[in-house]
Amino acid sequence: MAIHEVTTEDVLQRCARCGSGNRLSIDSLEVGVARREDVDDSLVQLPPCPTCRSTEVLIRAAVGEPEHPAPGSFGHLHRLLVGHVHAELVQRERLHRGIKPKGGSASNVVVRPLSQETRERWFPQGLRIAVPPDEQPHAPEESSQ
Repeated sequence: MAIHEVTTEDVLQRCARCGSGNRLSIDSLEVGVARREDVDDSLVQLPPCPTCRSTEVLIRAAVGEPEHPAPGSFGHLHRLLVGHVHAELVQRERLHRGIKPKGGSASNVVVRPLSQETRERWFPQGLRIAVPPDEQPHAPEESSQ
Protein backbone atom coordinates (compact mmCIF):
# COMPACT_ATOMS: atom_id res chain seq x y z
CA MET A 1 0.00 0.00 0.00
CA ALA A 2 1.59 3.18 -1.13
CA ILE A 3 0.89 6.65 0.16
CA HIS A 4 -0.09 9.05 -2.60
CA GLU A 5 -1.15 12.15 -0.65
CA VAL A 6 -0.95 13.58 2.85
CA THR A 7 -3.11 16.44 4.12
CA THR A 8 -3.41 17.91 7.59
CA GLU A 9 -6.36 15.59 8.23
CA ASP A 10 -5.75 12.39 6.27
CA VAL A 11 -3.58 10.12 4.17
CA LEU A 12 -4.54 8.74 0.77
CA GLN A 13 -3.11 5.27 0.30
CA ARG A 14 -3.55 2.85 -2.56
CA CYS A 15 -3.92 -0.85 -1.80
CA ALA A 16 -1.23 -2.84 -3.59
CA ARG A 17 -3.45 -5.91 -3.67
CA CYS A 18 -6.76 -4.60 -5.05
CA GLY A 19 -5.84 -1.08 -6.19
CA SER A 20 -8.52 0.72 -4.18
CA GLY A 21 -7.78 4.20 -2.88
CA ASN A 22 -8.42 4.68 0.83
CA ARG A 23 -8.47 7.90 2.83
CA LEU A 24 -7.27 7.30 6.37
CA SER A 25 -7.68 9.87 9.11
CA ILE A 26 -4.28 10.75 10.55
CA ASP A 27 -5.90 10.64 13.99
CA SER A 28 -6.77 6.96 13.42
CA LEU A 29 -3.10 5.99 13.00
CA GLU A 30 -0.36 5.57 15.58
CA VAL A 31 3.40 5.10 15.68
CA GLY A 32 4.57 1.75 16.97
CA VAL A 33 3.89 -1.91 16.37
CA ALA A 34 4.23 -4.36 19.25
CA ARG A 35 6.36 -7.45 18.81
CA ARG A 36 6.27 -9.54 21.96
CA GLU A 37 7.51 -7.21 24.74
CA ASP A 38 9.05 -4.63 22.38
CA VAL A 39 7.38 -1.86 20.40
CA ASP A 40 9.06 -0.86 17.15
CA ASP A 41 8.76 2.93 16.96
CA SER A 42 9.79 3.08 13.29
CA LEU A 43 6.55 1.41 12.15
CA VAL A 44 3.04 2.68 11.47
CA GLN A 45 0.38 -0.02 11.09
CA LEU A 46 -2.28 0.85 8.53
CA PRO A 47 -5.82 -0.43 9.02
CA PRO A 48 -7.01 -3.28 6.79
CA CYS A 49 -8.13 -2.29 3.29
CA PRO A 50 -11.93 -1.97 3.40
CA THR A 51 -12.19 -3.69 0.01
CA CYS A 52 -9.91 -6.74 0.32
CA ARG A 53 -8.86 -6.69 4.02
CA SER A 54 -5.15 -6.61 3.10
CA THR A 55 -2.92 -4.97 5.73
CA GLU A 56 0.33 -3.06 5.46
CA VAL A 57 2.90 -1.34 7.65
CA LEU A 58 4.76 1.88 6.83
CA ILE A 59 8.44 1.83 7.73
CA ARG A 60 10.26 5.07 8.51
CA ALA A 61 13.80 5.26 7.05
CA ALA A 62 16.42 4.02 9.49
CA VAL A 63 18.88 6.34 11.21
CA GLY A 64 21.98 6.64 9.03
CA GLU A 65 20.26 5.20 5.97
CA PRO A 66 21.92 6.49 2.79
CA GLU A 67 20.18 8.90 0.45
CA HIS A 68 17.70 7.29 -1.92
CA PRO A 69 19.48 6.10 -5.09
CA ALA A 70 16.86 7.64 -7.42
CA PRO A 71 15.98 11.17 -6.24
CA GLY A 72 12.57 12.26 -7.49
CA SER A 73 11.37 8.71 -8.13
CA PHE A 74 8.16 7.35 -6.65
CA GLY A 75 10.20 5.37 -4.09
CA HIS A 76 12.12 8.46 -2.99
CA LEU A 77 9.00 10.62 -2.69
CA HIS A 78 7.14 7.83 -0.88
CA ARG A 79 9.98 7.52 1.65
CA LEU A 80 9.73 11.27 2.31
CA LEU A 81 5.96 11.08 2.82
CA VAL A 82 6.27 8.11 5.18
CA GLY A 83 8.82 10.08 7.24
CA HIS A 84 6.45 13.06 7.28
CA VAL A 85 3.46 10.96 8.42
CA HIS A 86 5.58 9.35 11.13
CA ALA A 87 6.83 12.75 12.38
CA GLU A 88 3.30 14.17 12.32
CA LEU A 89 1.99 11.27 14.40
CA VAL A 90 4.79 11.70 16.96
CA GLN A 91 4.10 15.44 17.15
CA ARG A 92 0.40 14.71 17.75
CA GLU A 93 1.41 12.12 20.37
CA ARG A 94 -0.36 9.36 18.42
CA LEU A 95 1.85 6.65 19.93
CA HIS A 96 1.44 3.01 20.83
CA ARG A 97 1.01 2.80 24.61
CA GLY A 98 4.30 0.89 24.90
CA ILE A 99 6.32 3.83 23.56
CA LYS A 100 5.27 6.66 25.83
CA PRO A 101 6.25 6.18 29.45
CA LYS A 102 3.50 7.08 31.89
CA GLY A 103 3.70 10.83 32.45
CA GLY A 104 6.65 11.08 30.04
CA SER A 105 7.11 12.06 26.45
CA ALA A 106 8.21 10.34 23.28
CA SER A 107 11.37 12.42 22.98
CA ASN A 108 13.42 9.28 22.29
CA VAL A 109 11.46 8.48 19.10
CA VAL A 110 13.42 9.44 15.98
CA VAL A 111 11.45 11.74 13.67
CA ARG A 112 12.22 13.05 10.23
CA PRO A 113 9.89 15.95 9.45
CA LEU A 114 10.14 17.45 6.00
CA SER A 115 12.20 20.61 5.82
CA GLN A 116 10.78 23.61 3.99
CA GLU A 117 13.49 23.15 1.36
CA THR A 118 12.46 19.52 0.79
CA ARG A 119 8.79 20.50 0.52
CA GLU A 120 9.57 23.22 -2.02
CA ARG A 121 11.87 21.00 -4.07
CA TRP A 122 9.94 17.72 -4.17
CA PHE A 123 6.35 18.71 -3.32
CA PRO A 124 5.73 22.17 -4.81
CA GLN A 125 2.04 21.31 -5.42
CA GLY A 126 1.44 19.88 -1.95
CA LEU A 127 2.28 16.58 -0.28
CA ARG A 128 1.18 14.31 -3.11
CA ILE A 129 2.82 11.98 -5.57
CA ALA A 130 1.56 11.83 -9.13
CA VAL A 131 1.52 8.29 -10.44
CA PRO A 132 2.52 7.96 -14.11
CA PRO A 133 -0.23 6.33 -16.26
CA ASP A 134 1.95 3.27 -16.94
CA GLU A 135 2.31 2.69 -13.18
CA GLN A 136 -1.38 3.01 -12.27
CA PRO A 137 -2.46 0.13 -10.02
CA HIS A 138 -4.91 -2.32 -11.53
CA ALA A 139 -7.63 -4.24 -9.75
CA PRO A 140 -7.16 -8.00 -9.78
CA GLU A 141 -8.70 -9.58 -12.84
CA GLU A 142 -11.84 -11.57 -12.22
CA SER A 143 -12.03 -15.17 -13.30
CA SER A 144 -14.26 -15.83 -16.30
CA GLN A 145 -15.38 -19.19 -14.90
